[in-house]
Amino acid sequence: MQLRVSQISALTTSVHLIRLESTDGQLLPAFEPGSHLALGFDLENEPVQRKYSLVSDPQGGLYYEIAVKKNPNGRGGSKFLHERLAVGALLEASSPISEFSIAPDGQHYVLIAGGIGITPMLSIISRLRQTGTSFELHYSSKSRAEMVFQEVLLGEDCDRVTVYFTESDTFRRIDINQLLKTHAHEADTHFYVCGPSSLIDRVRLAAGAHGVQAKRVHFESFGPAWSMTDGPVKLALSESNIEVDVPVGTTLLDAMEAAGAWIASDCRRGECGACITTYTDGTPIHRDNCLTEEQRAHSFCPCVSWASSAGTLTLQV
Repeated sequence: MQLRVSQISALTTSVHLIRLESTDGQLLPAFEPGSHLALGFDLENEPVQRKYSLVSDPQGGLYYEIAVKKNPNGRGGSKFLHERLAVGALLEASSPISEFSIAPDGQHYVLIAGGIGITPMLSIISRLRQTGTSFELHYSSKSRAEMVFQEVLLGEDCDRVTVYFTESDTFRRIDINQLLKTHAHEADTHFYVCGPSSLIDRVRLAAGAHGVQAKRVHFESFGPAWSMTDGPVKLALSESNIEVDVPVGTTLLDAMEAAGAWIASDCRRGECGACITTYTDGTPIHRDNCLTEEQRAHSFCPCVSWASSAGTLTLQV
């Protein structure tokens, strides 16, 4: 669908709130809490797609809103939306996509957010408040000046919200290990985490250490996704005559490049297909969004996918 930019406002010096409306004035459909939009636009004359969590009311209405943090070291999407997007511009958008939904069997929800990772939590919190469901939010930001949506988070039910500032005089970091340990044996408690990959990794590792079932731990990441069952991978590049031992937390693509191999790449999110290669041995764990099931019988996306620790994954690179 096509959406029109109706408003752009600065939440902080690095975060913009962008309001999107339908082009014909019609109401936009409701969406599941935690959903995101995939927005399409041209970046240096090339069409790209980027995903952004919806921060507006899940009931839908006249507009959707997203909050975008400018990343000077990113792939250019956030820079485009900050520097070139103007009110009145038209953007191609998917329907809301739900990949971070509220687990229906939960009685208590532990929400962990770092920086702009707070965005998918807002609609989740809204729904949990509406239904009177128990939750707690742990939100880490560099400083109070960079903390977004303070009026929402520190208003109603503020006793459920704990904030942490990692680059200020009141330095405080989320004790992930203690947090997971506290709730590990509560079978009806679910954990949700969104933020930097380092935060997601800390939660994932702590959950595994304390025996938390994988189905109780939910991650929101628009890049490589790790599973608590992942183990280190032995990678063999048959054309380059290179073998690489890859630890959990390093993408196979990064490890290949660090070892001196060259492979085409672009999005690094399993979407564009630029890094697709052929595998001839091993057991891949596919996590891409571009290959068909038939293609997966022989093809592989090393930017986001993984492999079994049993044996060696051999790629024709």
